Amino acid sequence: MKRVVKNYLWVILSIMAIALLIVSQIVWVRQWMIRDKEIFETDLQQSLRSIVPFCLSREISKKGDANKQDFTLIPLDPSKLPPGAVIRGSFNTGEYQSNKNLGSFLVGAFAEELLQNNKIPLEPIDSLFRKEFVHYHGIKNYSMYLLKNDSVTREMHVGGKAAPALQDQDKGVTVNIPLGETGTYRYMAHIAFKPSVYMQRLRSTVILSAVAVILISLLMLYQLVQLKKRADLLAAHRQAVSGIVHDLKSPLAYVYTMLGIFEKNETVAEKKTMLHTAKMRIKYLSDKIGVLLTMVRNGTDILQINPEVFPFTLRCKEILKELQVVYGDKKISCTIEPETEVTVLADPVYFDGCVRNLLDNAIKYAGEEPEIKITAETPPGRVILSFTDNGKGMDEKEQKRVFSEFYRSDARSSLKDHGIGLAFVKQVVKAHKGKINIESSPGKGSTFTITLPQ
Repeated sequence: MKRVVKNYLWVILSIMAIALLIVSQIVWVRQWMIRDKEIFETDLQQSLRSIVPFCLSREISKKGDANKQDFTLIPLDPSKLPPGAVIRGSFNTGEYQSNKNLGSFLVGAFAEELLQNNKIPLEPIDSLFRKEFVHYHGIKNYSMYLLKNDSVTREMHVGGKAAPALQDQDKGVTVNIPLGETGTYRYMAHIAFKPSVYMQRLRSTVILSAVAVILISLLMLYQLVQLKKRADLLAAHRQAVSGIVHDLKSPLAYVYTMLGIFEKNETVAEKKTMLHTAKMRIKYLSDKIGVLLTMVRNGTDILQINPEVFPFTLRCKEILKELQVVYGDKKISCTIEPETEVTVLADPVYFDGCVRNLLDNAIKYAGEEPEIKITAETPPGRVILSFTDNGKGMDEKEQKRVFSEFYRSDARSSLKDHGIGLAFVKQVVKAHKGKINIESSPGKGSTFTITLPQ
């Protein structure tokens, strides 16, 4: 259950991380769009403030009154001034503007009359604007106006939807340039620009990212639903297993008691030994059931390991004797190296089950004459245990899946196998901080090697 909750948490955190990524991209694109607009507006202001006075001066030179417009500036020669003469001049600093110069002053002075007569056309300004403005290719729509106070005297719209699109002053850049001396007239341009190719790509990236977030969110939602179903199924299975295992304890206790009575009343030594062995196996099974019930009650899948000195060689021999009874129709041969006792520091309940599973598989899948070789090596700080059989073997693909839960090498086989034995073995070895490897070839048997720290 904890694993399911953890998966839910990871899904939620993943969705939040992706959403944060998209929001950051949107903010980033927005900042770049603001920056592009500021650069565009600055260049536009500078360009039009240069183009408009130039075009006005051209119109003045063509249409103005020559008598009024011709003038000459004659600088004073200081040598010709009488002694003690003082040159005086004045100007109004309140009228100073940084973008004013002598040329623009003269244009303003002589343009007033042409503006009064509405003789200043917009076409030359537009023509020069098209040619000189470096960002003209990025313009979507624009309009130009000559205004007297707030009344339009001339106007021009460029772009199929320029007039309606530019009615909203917030959707473009507006430039106002005063004309003449009285402040009555002004030139106004309202321009909307297209996003740059770079910005268009950024927008496309954000859109694709948004689509990806939606798809990933849907997939995660599907995974959440599947996790919920799996959690409910596992809970139901856990409850069912708990009930079944608990119900097994009563008949096992009865069998244990009866075997004890038979053992006590038996007079033949050999039979007495067999009854005692059977009674100990029932007790062993009952202890395992108790451990399993404890795990179920605690709601954990983690094995609680209590390492003790485990007589590996002795237990292998005892388990083989029991399996010879189970597989009485098979001729089993087994060698153990070394023959002297090798002890292992391991949990006696879980590791015993691990050894039993490996030996049971070695006999079950080895045909009529199983041949098993068990070796134990004890290098410093660890123990290496190997189980070799002469079974059917496995290819590389099967070796990668053999430790998976519920995996069966041959689902069509008549052998009773639920696919949990080797998965349990791996879990036990992992709980002991060890590792298990397999070496196998089809038709040449398998070798399972367990390495445990000591």
